[in-house]
Amino acid sequence: MAKYRFTVFTPVFNRKHTIHRVWNSLNRQTFRDFEWLIVDDGSEDGIKPVLERYRIEANFPVHIFYQENGGKHIAFNKAIDESRGELMIPADSDDSFVPATLELLDKYWKEYKKDEVSGISVLCMDEDDKITGDKYPFEGLSNYNEMVYKYKVAGEKWGFVRTDILRKYKFPNIPGGYLPESYIWEQIGLKYQTAFLNIPLRKYYQDAGNQIIHDRILPESALKVKCFYYVWWVNVIYPKISNLLSLKESIKSFMLIWKFNILAKKNPLGVVGEMRRLSHKLILTFLFIPSFIMFGILKWK
Repeated sequence: MAKYRFTVFTPVFNRKHTIHRVWNSLNRQTFRDFEWLIVDDGSEDGIKPVLERYRIEANFPVHIFYQENGGKHIAFNKAIDESRGELMIPADSDDSFVPATLELLDKYWKEYKKDEVSGISVLCMDEDDKITGDKYPFEGLSNYNEMVYKYKVAGEKWGFVRTDILRKYKFPNIPGGYLPESYIWEQIGLKYQTAFLNIPLRKYYQDAGNQIIHDRILPESALKVKCFYYVWWVNVIYPKISNLLSLKESIKSFMLIWKFNILAKKNPLGVVGEMRRLSHKLILTFLFIPSFIMFGILKWK
């Protein structure tokens, strides 16, 4: 049984200089039926005393878990296991959100709550309070895959998902690197609807410390995660949403498999063998040479 309406989950890795944004946002919430669940993913910047101080000073429940560095997706799994909230909101350790966030989400959830609805998705804004990313083409019920692949909605979004549903779609236990959260959202989108609302609640920051590492210098563990994800995506998601993709998008999906497997120096025959469908094996084989020409050169730069 859920003990709180919301679990606000924050994965932390070396964010001592930004975690105050989430702390301040939670202190200002007008709706108080929530817990803050923090999973520290092996931080090395001295953030622990800050987190422990927050736990002592908070007038709301704060639960902190520490683990060796394994990646945000491993921290997410821990949060799913430990959550005591009916609804889970992933709040990154470098973001903030408006004081009425939980109150508004609770209000709208009372309107949309049904067995087939997984949660609510809203918009984000930048540091100047301007909406970032695309607005939804309409407000109301749809699913993640339609919004992304049919309506081509892109950019930062935010919201919550029912915790009972998240427990059905946990990340695979592959430490290291970054497994996209779409691994969960796309699976949920195959079976559940989401309420999409054009209201900006989360403030998204482009901090200097958040630079993306170039693909060609990804560590071995991160390449392993990338290889897994794109093979999984073509095997599991692609067959069910391919009708929403253009030919160019379909080809790109298969070439991304080669991109990371080439960088990881995987055996091409083994990669093809991971495809579950004969048609996909043939497509991947056909695209090997153009993919090698396009991505193989990255190994030498």
